[in-house]
Amino acid sequence: MLARASVPFAVLAVTSLAAAQITPGNLVVLRVGDGSTALSNAATAVFLDEYTRTGALVQTVPLPTANNGAQKAVTCSGTASSEGGLTQSVDGRCFVVAGYGANVGGAAVASSASSVVPRVIARIGLDETVDATTALGDAYSANNVRGATSWFGSEFWTAGTASATNNPGVRFVAGLGATTSTQLNATVTNIRRVDFWNGQLYCTSASGTFFGLGTVGTGAPTGSSETISLLPGFPAATGPSPYDFFFVDATTVYVADDRTTTGGGIQKWTANGSTWSLQYTLTPGVGIGCRGLTGFVDGGSTTLFATTTANQLVTVVDTGATAVVSPLAVGATNTALRGVRFVRTPASVTFTGNPCSTSIGYPSVGTAGGEPLAGNSSFQLAAQNAPPSTIVLLSIKLGPAALVGLPVPGAPPCTQIYVLPDVLTAALADAFGAVSVPLPLPAGAAWGGLVVAVQAVVLDPGMLGYGLPIGHSEAMQVTVGN
Repeated sequence: MLARASVPFAVLAVTSLAAAQITPGNLVVLRVGDGSTALSNAATAVFLDEYTRTGALVQTVPLPTANNGAQKAVTCSGTASSEGGLTQSVDGRCFVVAGYGANVGGAAVASSASSVVPRVIARIGLDETVDATTALGDAYSANNVRGATSWFGSEFWTAGTASATNNPGVRFVAGLGATTSTQLNATVTNIRRVDFWNGQLYCTSASGTFFGLGTVGTGAPTGSSETISLLPGFPAATGPSPYDFFFVDATTVYVADDRTTTGGGIQKWTANGSTWSLQYTLTPGVGIGCRGLTGFVDGGSTTLFATTTANQLVTVVDTGATAVVSPLAVGATNTALRGVRFVRTPASVTFTGNPCSTSIGYPSVGTAGGEPLAGNSSFQLAAQNAPPSTIVLLSIKLGPAALVGLPVPGAPPCTQIYVLPDVLTAALADAFGAVSVPLPLPAGAAWGGLVVAVQAVVLDPGMLGYGLPIGHSEAMQVTVGN
């Protein structure tokens, strides 16, 4: 692709999420109840509320309230506070919610038989499309389904509880539209939340000898004899009440605890290589605990968002044990705020080709401040929609040249890494998927009109275990304007 520009800032078009309705960088909160009637144990309407990070409501996405053929209702018990977990798929393309295939108003929904009222796993795209065809008739019968997670929105891992004969625990659902599931472990069965971090499935529980956060099998487990292991250092005795969790890195994790006594709030845990230790707890207020938890890391600073037992959406920048937790929004009367997620940028944008690779989008070549290119040395190369916290390789070939592509083992045939040997640099995408590095072109009028071939390649270590380690942009040539 050759673009010629006579303007001082030459930028190739970026394939974007223009059609998406939910905006990366905002927050999504799962809300139970429409505020019109008091919450009860009946099947209650569920909504996804989108907020800015400063607490301004952007929009509301309602989930189905009645069964309609293969598409089921997605409701929750109005008073079961353990329900309503919310996750974003590993690839970032959808949200995942677990509920009941019961029309609004159905009585005592959590105690219903799953053969009559299926436990529904709903996939909600960033474009607000809802798929509620995954309706399990063999899981969490007569008890709570609490949450679910997914890699690509086409397979699921679920959390909930029930008696041993009613199929509790962490379960695997092999495909969209499935009606059956596989129990992964028959020992730790009272599960509150499941989600992935760095390719590994984790869960929380507060039952038996498991009162914290642990791993489920290895990677993305699918078998019926997986091991669930409490992370060393987390308590094995009654007391803590963990729900959602947010990993910063391999040695730092935050856990929401909903106790309304000492210990409730947002706990910070760190690992020293052999064990995890509780450093401190950030509290939203006296007698207030947390259940939903999410966040992002940018510039070495961790910003957290949580939903509380006082029906609030709160935020805190972790500057230490004395950091102040501030309210962003308060749920209306007869509603309950439960799960929350910071909306990550989807892991890829698909370009044309059959089959074609996934891509982070076209990078751009230009100046830092829009100055004339000739005689200027502050050129930049940028990619705007890489997966957060992935490694982006940016390569440049100066001058016109044939671009020779090298295939990527295991990737679709059209995936090519082009040999652009003059400059190769790498940078870490920030929490919003953006990366920018200086383009080291020496200053001088001779560079006006120079043809520069550029390519951005994403290395995503978190996807290595699932067969999609790499995304790439199509190679291109950009003519720097005079």
